[in-house]
Amino acid sequence: MPALAIVPTYLRKPVEFELLLRCLVSLTQTAPDVTPVVVDDGSPAPELVAQLEPLTREVGARLVRKPQNTGFSKTVNTGLAIARDEGRDALLVNQDVQFVGPGWYEAMDACCGPDGAPAAVVGAKLLFPNMLLQHAGVYYSRFKRGFDHRWRMGPCDLPEADVPAAVPVTGALQLIRHASLVEIGLYDESFDMGWEDVDYCVRTFAAGRFCMYEPKAVALHHESLIRGTDVQPLHEQWYYASRDRLWSKYTDHDFARFAHDA
Repeated sequence: MPALAIVPTYLRKPVEFELLLRCLVSLTQTAPDVTPVVVDDGSPAPELVAQLEPLTREVGARLVRKPQNTGFSKTVNTGLAIARDEGRDALLVNQDVQFVGPGWYEAMDACCGPDGAPAAVVGAKLLFPNMLLQHAGVYYSRFKRGFDHRWRMGPCDLPEADVPAAVPVTGALQLIRHASLVEIGLYDESFDMGWEDVDYCVRTFAAGRFCMYEPKAVALHHESLIRGTDVQPLHEQWYYASRDRLWSKYTDHDFARFAHDA
């Protein structure tokens, strides 16, 4: 059974609704068997929220509206729980992701780990609209002592970025198998905003399963248009608290397997 595509939304400006529209239309055009589930995280723009119901109805998506803004992981978990309870794989899709052609979902669904079994978690190659790399998997930098995207801002045809790899992958476009939802669980809700996707991948590897970067799955990520410069103080507070949570949770964890020379 095809996955449920979980699309968390937080709408403040018309450009964000326009990106959501692009996301849903391109998703349903390129992966018509996947059912989108839009989960609105208490968006503060009522005029945009009012447009969600007719939009989702038009593209055949489900809509779940949360009354309050509670953060990314809790919003994602609303959708992940639906997929788990319905026996479906979950495909996390940020509202600022745009699909440019067919085949990406099939590539993610077919992706296997080094053991030959279907990968527990699968990520994709994400490009900025200028066609530079935004995401080609995640690595641990010994120099920065933190996680970052591999070859970020590199050329889209960089040979190294066209090789599948067993690495953590971003939740911006992330396939989680149903078995993983059951055995590993949902996102850790102590991460309010940021690092929850890395945490899930670390948990997956710790359980003896694989997260894979699949370069045959390609999409655009309009990351800067959503993040912008008008970050709300609460969200900034959540971000830094989540970063601190990652390090406190893994104080004694060895991230050497995720390090490379980038």
